[in-house]
Amino acid sequence: MRVVQHVFRRGAVYWWRRRLLKKAGERELAPIAISLRTRDLSKARTIAAHLAVASDGILRQEEGREVLSPVQVRSMLESVARTHLAKLDRLAALETADGITADDGRTSDRIMGWARRLQASQGIAAAVGDAERGVLAANGLSLEEIEEVNWTLNLLRKSSRGSSPRQKLMALLEACGAPQGEGDIQQAERIYYRGQAAALLSVDRRWSGEYREDDKLIEQLLSDHGVASRVMATTPDALRERPASRAEEVATVADSSVPAPSQKETSITKLSENLIKEKAKLGEWNGKTQRQARSLVATFVEMIGDDHVRSLAQSRVAEYRSLLLALPRTYGKGQNDRKTPLSVWLERAKALPENEVGREPGTLNRHLTQLQEVLVYIEACGHKIPEFSGVSKLLSKKKGRARDERNPFSPEDLAAIFRQPPWTGCESLENRLVSGVMIYHDALSIVPYLARYTLGRREELCGLDVDDVLEEGGIPYIFIRPNEHRTLKNPQSKRRIPLVGEVVRLGFLRYRAEIKSLGYKLLFPELRAASDRTPLGDVFYGDWIKVQDQAVPKAAEERKVFHSFRKAGGADLKDAGVASELRADILGHGGDNITEERYVSSAKLKQMLEALEKLPIVTEQIGSKEISLRRDILQKRQRPSARPRRQTKGARES
Repeated sequence: MRVVQHVFRRGAVYWWRRRLLKKAGERELAPIAISLRTRDLSKARTIAAHLAVASDGILRQEEGREVLSPVQVRSMLESVARTHLAKLDRLAALETADGITADDGRTSDRIMGWARRLQASQGIAAAVGDAERGVLAANGLSLEEIEEVNWTLNLLRKSSRGSSPRQKLMALLEACGAPQGEGDIQQAERIYYRGQAAALLSVDRRWSGEYREDDKLIEQLLSDHGVASRVMATTPDALRERPASRAEEVATVADSSVPAPSQKETSITKLSENLIKEKAKLGEWNGKTQRQARSLVATFVEMIGDDHVRSLAQSRVAEYRSLLLALPRTYGKGQNDRKTPLSVWLERAKALPENEVGREPGTLNRHLTQLQEVLVYIEACGHKIPEFSGVSKLLSKKKGRARDERNPFSPEDLAAIFRQPPWTGCESLENRLVSGVMIYHDALSIVPYLARYTLGRREELCGLDVDDVLEEGGIPYIFIRPNEHRTLKNPQSKRRIPLVGEVVRLGFLRYRAEIKSLGYKLLFPELRAASDRTPLGDVFYGDWIKVQDQAVPKAAEERKVFHSFRKAGGADLKDAGVASELRADILGHGGDNITEERYVSSAKLKQMLEALEKLPIVTEQIGSKEISLRRDILQKRQRPSARPRRQTKGARES
């Protein structure tokens, strides 16, 4: 017998169980069970109370969350309906050839259409009840047809065995740039059935010859012909008798008394700018993303040679991908790059080494995904793009597992890194790799040990604000969150990471106090480049790569980069027996499954601190020194210039 809400005993251990989220096609809530890992009833009661509060919050969030944007819903609905209409047209032609009458075809499509519409509202377990019978009857279905709808639903349910077309749904979500979480898939299932239902219920088009698109085409042709005739009629004979230049023709049409028909915006650039402004207003795109979108649209328009939506087609998207893979990697990074024609850049690329040509897979995918957002928006504005099917088939597929892309630093690597002059003493600020007696506290000497003991990403740490270093319950921590200097990789990257005692011993909190007393907002102000377009992590890399090359000479061939701090730390936590969900909270990853990702509450700072304290200390040889800031920081001198990391050797990493 249970002694507290949601708690039950399984063997000698107490468990917490609750029904949280309704799955598509199920009439009951899906259960989730979590072991409390205790035999003590009082402890189980305390833990269960916290879990209950957290689960209530999750339920409220799920109830209010709009999974897909209206533009994404419209894009998916149009894609499904268009595909299914084409399929039904082919089937109708075959059935007619086999002797199926129009009445039979119309009835069959209407029955299946209503079955799909009910599935769109009720899921795969849809059934015809009293309320549904009333709706079907009101829409002209006979009693016999209503029973056919019910029979069809039963057949569909049995044939699907209670599951939805998951792979198709994930492909739809990917094509419109939507996330592919469980809630997104459930919403996509409803949209999928809605699109099929809409196509099926357009029976008059297939079986009664109501091809409205043909009528509109003829109306447009007649309208164009009429305008041309009226222009000719109002043109003086003298002008018609002699050849006219193109400019004169345009002037004649413009001066005509015939009013120009009202038209939608047709400029790709202007439509893209509208999207950018809307995204900025909604807070979905920051300044960097807006610049990237403008840049790719400018390149795309230059490639197709026409800033009109009539030139858009799916084949143009494939051409753009080929262009990105043929251009020098430096293209678009200089302010004056676009003053030089693409043809000249392509010629230059032919003389470059292979590793300096073409976008990296991640950058390529970002370009294509952003272009897709622009094209989906243009379609949503009423412009049809021939055969447009998204970019999913054009995206780069990474080779091998993600974990194999970069290798962790070995214990020997870590020891060698922190034996370098920036930590043991250097000659001067200009000669950080030459041994001496000077110690400077700045990004070069602090960010590497932060990466070791917090497992933060390079840009996350370089972009910290002074106000991102906080304390709760006596535990100091850094708050990784979006700010004006940089965004985050994904939503789950926003997190709090406690600082282990070694970080405090090395003077990090004292450094933060000194920087704050000088009035700085950015924790590492020397990383602010002359151009606000240069990522802070790229500026840091220019100094860091010299340290890495000296400490780990074979880093490049061993696929070791700054991210290797993170890889090494993650492996150390796993070896120390830290639970996967706790490691995910520290690293800013999603859970391995929906249970971990949605229903396990964020780890408390104390739990995370206990986990991070299991990391082997690799900086014990570094003494605790009085804080010594750089001259340019003390004098508040603005950085004169910064060589972006693209001008140094190495692959970009986060």
